[in-house]
Parts: sequence; C-alpha cells; structure tokens
Amino acid sequence: MQSILSKEQPILPSLCDSDASLSFSSIGALFMDIAMLHAETLGMGFTGFSQKGLFWVATKSRIKIIKDARMAESTTINTWPEEAGVLRCNRNYEIVRDGEVIAQGKTEWAIVDAASHVPQKTKGLFPEELVISDKVGIEEPFLRLKGDFDGDFMGEYTIRSVDIDYGDHMNNVAYIRAIEGLFSAGEIRKRGFREFEIHYKNPCFEGCVLSFYCVEKDGRLEIKALDEEGQIAVLAAFS
Repeated sequence: MQSILSKEQPILPSLCDSDASLSFSSIGALFMDIAMLHAETLGMGFTGFSQKGLFWVATKSRIKIIKDARMAESTTINTWPEEAGVLRCNRNYEIVRDGEVIAQGKTEWAIVDAASHVPQKTKGLFPEELVISDKVGIEEPFLRLKGDFDGDFMGEYTIRSVDIDYGDHMNNVAYIRAIEGLFSAGEIRKRGFREFEIHYKNPCFEGCVLSFYCVEKDGRLEIKALDEEGQIAVLAAFS
C-alpha cells in the first residue's frame, strides 16, 4: 500500500496567474485533489467516508513556494500522511520539477460526522498495512494566528454558488482565491509573497458576506475574514 502517492502534473493555463505561474490558490487546489486521490486508495476518501456518514475537514493549511512553477512545465506532485493524532492528522505535499522540490505544503485535517458535525477520532484511522513515511516536508510548525487586531479594511466578498463544496459551506480553496483577489496583480507581483498559511475557524455558507481586515505583524501580513455576525471565518498570513 502506497505511503507516498505521486502524480504527474503539467502546469496548465487554468492553473496560472498573470505571471504565467502557479498561484497559491491553484497550488492549494492541486494539493487538495491529490489528497483526495490518495485517501481513495486507502479506502478513506469521499467514496468510503460518504458511505459512513463522515467527511474530511481541513483546519489549517500552509504553502511554501521555493521556485515558481510556470506554464507548460512538467512537474510531479507527491503527498503522504503523518502518523495521526487523536483528533487531527497532518498531510504533506511537494511539487517537484526536474528532481528539485519547488513548492511544499502541509495541511491539518479532522474528520467530522456529516449529520452532527461532531469531530471523530483519527487515531488508528489508517489501514494497518500502511507504513507511514518518515519523510519530512515543511518542518516549521503552523503559526499561532489569533486575529486579535482591528486592522485595515481590505474589502468584502459575497460567497457564491461556485464557492460551495459538497458539505454546503465555502470550499477551502475558495477562501484562498477570495483572499488573493483582495490584491491587484501588480501588488502581488510587488510584494513577492512566497508563503501562505490559512486557518479555517467557522464555516460560511452561500450568500454570506465576508469582510476582510489586515495588519503587518512580525514580518508578515496577517488577514482575518469576519462573517456577518462578526465571527472569524478564517485567519491567514502572507510572507
């Protein structure tokens, strides 16, 4: 049973930004897709979990771009899980070009009951025959993002039908795309962001209007999105 799943991935136009390179949201989508493919081979993906009334929920995600992946290039995406904790499980990712790692990722996942949304145990979840790889991706721990700032107002975003996943709330990658959309192409180019982290705090649904605020803090740009009741939907950081 494969502990590391690899998939060939050409860099297609639909994945690229105005610089003809992979954006953070495109990388997030590629990582989410290969995670699903690997989970399916382990019998714990959409097919297996939907029959049990369970689904995966990402709680945190981090992306690090080492070198840009550009349009028409050929790459390989690798993914592998870490040993599961009691209620959380980390999964690692990397994009490789010509034998060199050019991007990395890490996501913290939880399992919830589809009806009650009550978290389920992840400890002992993986098949016994799966040998967990000791390969290390992003070594740094997730940031401690608090959102305890007022910050500058950046803009609003109304959640649309195209942002909704099969759990009826805003898709993980749709949040990243909405945050990227707060910046102009020129500003993204000028800032030269290489790392992005997002923490998913409260689910949001179609029609909800999110308000975004940001602050420069500890050498990075921290962003929070508030729903219409003033609750934090997501926290994010660019550096």
